[in-house]
Amino acid sequence: MKVSTSQIFDRATSQMSAQQAKVAEMQTKLATGKQITRPSDNPEQAALIQRLTTALNRQDVYQTNLDSINSRLGAEESALMTAEDVMQRVRELAVQASSETVSAADRQIIAAEITALRDQLVSLANTTDVSGNYVFSGSKVRTQPFAENASGDLVYQGDQNRIMVDVSDQRQLSLNRPGNEVFPSVVREVDGVSERVSFFAVIDDFTTGLKANDLGQLQDSLSEISDLTQNMAISIADVGSRMRIAESQLDSLTEAKLRYQTLLSNAEDLDYATAITQLTSEIMSLEAGQSSFAKISQLSLFDYIR
Repeated sequence: MKVSTSQIFDRATSQMSAQQAKVAEMQTKLATGKQITRPSDNPEQAALIQRLTTALNRQDVYQTNLDSINSRLGAEESALMTAEDVMQRVRELAVQASSETVSAADRQIIAAEITALRDQLVSLANTTDVSGNYVFSGSKVRTQPFAENASGDLVYQGDQNRIMVDVSDQRQLSLNRPGNEVFPSVVREVDGVSERVSFFAVIDDFTTGLKANDLGQLQDSLSEISDLTQNMAISIADVGSRMRIAESQLDSLTEAKLRYQTLLSNAEDLDYATAITQLTSEIMSLEAGQSSFAKISQLSLFDYIR
């Protein structure tokens, strides 16, 4: 089969264009530092890169969540530890006031200190985090947890919800503990009937007993205050447990991010040494093709006639 000059030219031109495309592709890869520049270059590898990128982005979200959790739990722990110190002082005063040897005048002095301690506890119960969100209001983070109602009683205005935050693909961690669990009510027997009395009502009743010099009421208050002080210690243990979990999860997250980064780098990043060698080879092939094409282009029909 005869091959025309134009067919030879067309074939040579096509081969050079293909070789130029290879050179341009290698130059683009070197410029971007990526193994593939278009998904169509390697659909399977492109899909793998997308999955790894998505997984790595999720780790960044978990990192942000854990940072928020640690900040929030830090505010909670600080408030609770101070509240425990205050409750320990309230209990010391309750023990002192329940003694028969304490005078009515001394109980008035104790009442004044209890009033100040009660105000400090209210402030701690209404603690906010760095974002201005209330720590002890459940999921109603913009609502002040403890405030006076129309009757002047201090009541809980938050809800019972715990805010659950994703910290891994399989795990969530509680961001908070509702205020009515941290500052709980007690069950009191009144004329054979059980009723719930709020945390701050217990403190207020203790103050009332002090001012009235009512030894019986003061002894009852001591028992309730002891229970509330013990619950505060339990709350501190709870936040401490969540902080340890968050710290452990942060370590796991760091390992997971490193693993995904390594896998993504292997799938996506260019091996520059290999790429430069390949580019040099492709350029040499292109130059050889161009040289051959130049020689072919100089041929004409007269070269065959002579």
